Amino acid sequence: MSELSVGQLKGLTVNSNTITIPSGHKLYAPGSVVQVKTVRTEARTTYSSATSGNGTTVTDLNLTITPKFSNSLLMMQWMINGEFHHDNVFLIHKGGALITTSGETGYNSVTGNSRWSGFMQSTYDTDQASTPQNRFMQYFCNAGSTAEATFAPAVRSAGGTAYTFYLNRTQNSAGQDDYEVSVSTGVIWEIAQ
Repeated sequence: MSELSVGQLKGLTVNSNTITIPSGHKLYAPGSVVQVKTVRTEARTTYSSATSGNGTTVTDLNLTITPKFSNSLLMMQWMINGEFHHDNVFLIHKGGALITTSGETGYNSVTGNSRWSGFMQSTYDTDQASTPQNRFMQYFCNAGSTAEATFAPAVRSAGGTAYTFYLNRTQNSAGQDDYEVSVSTGVIWEIAQ
């Protein structure tokens, strides 16, 4: 990073080792968090996990951000609760479409975009009926622009059978004794570079 003279920092004043920033302005150093957006959903709903295509966006977990800087790093995390057959994968979508940008794909790019290639697999669980699973997924990419962007997990079958993802609920019930319901969340940070 190159040094800037005080004249290049419009509105800033430097006196006695103190930098004064005028009201309404902000100073971001590399590595600092510029903004944070969150999502929380209690929806007890379902998403189709097809055997082909680029996955179904789990829209209830959309994270939308308008980056302040095009060279920022975007880091996101989701805590996903629900019931899912183990032969499925989670992908990452941007704007409702699978991320295929080199080095930032929403699946395992070494294998390529095949139905068994995901960003995260489902948990192996032979009882999809009564107790949901908990998953944690983390993803990061370059902002690339200052245009609004929406990121979300997506689901896709990893084999020849289509399945259903049950968000915040079990397969056999949307809530009753021994059939738990839960909450899923997400967070996205813009980090200055």
